[in-house]
Amino acid sequence: MPDPPNQFTPPIPIDDLSPPPIPPNIPPGIISEYSAAVAEAIQVPYELALINVLGTIAAPAQRKVRISPYEGYSEPVNIYALAILPPGERKSAVKDICRRPLIDWEEEQQKIVAKDLALSQAEYQVLEEAQRALVMSSRKCKTAEERREIACKIAELKKETPNFETSPRFLADDTTPEALAALMAENNQRIAMIEAEGGFFDTLAGRYSSGVPNLDVVLKAWNGESVRIDRRHSSPIILNDPALTLILSAQPDVLRGLAQNSSFKGRGLIGRLLFLVPNSMVGSRTFRTNPIPNDLQQTYFKTIRQIIALPWRKDNQDQQLPYELQLGEKALSAWLNFAEKTEQALAEGGSLSSIRDWGGKLPGQALRLAALCHVTLHEEPQNHLLSETTLQAAVQLARLITEHTRVALNLMGTDDAMECAKAILKWITRERVESFTTRACLEKVKGRWPKMALVQPGLQILEERGYIVEPVHAEVKKPRGRPARIYIVNPFSFGVQQ
Repeated sequence: MPDPPNQFTPPIPIDDLSPPPIPPNIPPGIISEYSAAVAEAIQVPYELALINVLGTIAAPAQRKVRISPYEGYSEPVNIYALAILPPGERKSAVKDICRRPLIDWEEEQQKIVAKDLALSQAEYQVLEEAQRALVMSSRKCKTAEERREIACKIAELKKETPNFETSPRFLADDTTPEALAALMAENNQRIAMIEAEGGFFDTLAGRYSSGVPNLDVVLKAWNGESVRIDRRHSSPIILNDPALTLILSAQPDVLRGLAQNSSFKGRGLIGRLLFLVPNSMVGSRTFRTNPIPNDLQQTYFKTIRQIIALPWRKDNQDQQLPYELQLGEKALSAWLNFAEKTEQALAEGGSLSSIRDWGGKLPGQALRLAALCHVTLHEEPQNHLLSETTLQAAVQLARLITEHTRVALNLMGTDDAMECAKAILKWITRERVESFTTRACLEKVKGRWPKMALVQPGLQILEERGYIVEPVHAEVKKPRGRPARIYIVNPFSFGVQQ
């Protein structure tokens, strides 16, 4: 083969797993500053610190606030996210330092409740002994009337049984979906799981339910859909507006587990997750780092405490209601523009058409990110309109997360456009195709992608990565219909290892 023309350069490998890094100056205020400081102090990717900080903010903000761009539509502020990094990336250290304000608050509440708990336990022991004495005395009863009288006394004692108040919580460890629902029922219908392992996905896949996926609670708690769990030996769990924040940092093999479980994709769990695939820092870390400045640490802790202390909005019946954050006029215009472009990208042949389940939720995800930024900027966020600057930051963040998600879905084999691109490239390299029409390409892959609209995203990926190029005015007229386009194959493609 002759030397490649000058206009050709080696293409970007199709399995290149390097999404663009998220710059540390996108989220406003304390979110960006603290995430960057954590990343520097622990020597981890910024994205890992960022998603743990966002999860920590979401834990006390969920259910207290929602974000409403216009009347009749609102989004909660809880998020589901999965950061993928290999072993040895200090994921646990990041998780611990980011969620520390929530742990400290829970420990304080445990001390407060402990005083009342000791008295309640003593009262319970006294009542239990009194009931036991009455039961013993029933042995001497000679008539049904005497036994009924003792039964009535025992029933009255049971009414006096003290309620064992549990300390309020924001966090749950790796547990079962039913236990999560129970925790939400005890904690204003909300809970957060911020963990450095992906074992929870094994639980959802059926680890404790004979291999039967148990997804209902997690799926419904993402958007506040009511949950009803009937239990054989105890009272049912009823949640009318549940909220769960799920932040997991896990190893790459977790993605393979997600891909192998058809229920995760078929029922929409994957479509709810924000994926981050940061570049590893192992091998380039330094051991003389800058610690997190004390004043920045205090500001972060104070910000989380402010969100915790934000009083609930309540109706006339003293029922908790969320504050609805409103967008300023320019912010609304910016979000509508983003939502419209996202919708266009979902159309057949569009850049999001192969991941519609995920992409269809992207405008709402951007609103959630914007709301989490907003609540850190004001002591009373409900009294301030969300600014255009904050909204644009959230949109930029959402776009970058989209690129990370493409990589994650590619690893899972669930990005249909990437799978199509691989199939086309396999045909090109196997048959050493130097040029081809879109019609010829469709004929080769139509078994799985029967329409040109389904093939076009794959061609777009190959063109963006430099495997193929479309010459100017390169069209072949057909007897009927639109002309077929011609692509020239980059000669370097035949030497790229796939």
